[in-house]
Amino acid sequence: MDVVENHIADTSFGVELFAREVAMSQVQLYRKLTALTAHSPNDFIRHIRLQRAAELLKKKAGNVTEVAYQVGFNNLSYFSKCFRETFGVSPKEYAGNETPLSAKK
Repeated sequence: MDVVENHIADTSFGVELFAREVAMSQVQLYRKLTALTAHSPNDFIRHIRLQRAAELLKKKAGNVTEVAYQVGFNNLSYFSKCFRETFGVSPKEYAGNETPLSAKK
């Protein structure tokens, strides 16, 4: 978690760097993360980024574009698509909602 949090704004942070930071091979990282979280490393990184984005939107820490860049997404349409899949609403709707919905499981 700490490794992903430390690199959350880095758009080039991916599985290769993640594995290097935790001193594991990519295969071993995949096995461990899948066993612990049921997410692949890419899904895990995306999940953490989306959770942070939801927190920032809830706190009104910027508009949707600013928040997307703060959490490492450089493609706004992809960010919106992923956010909608996770939370069931667009980032703009989520930010405007006084009582935000929790993430879908």
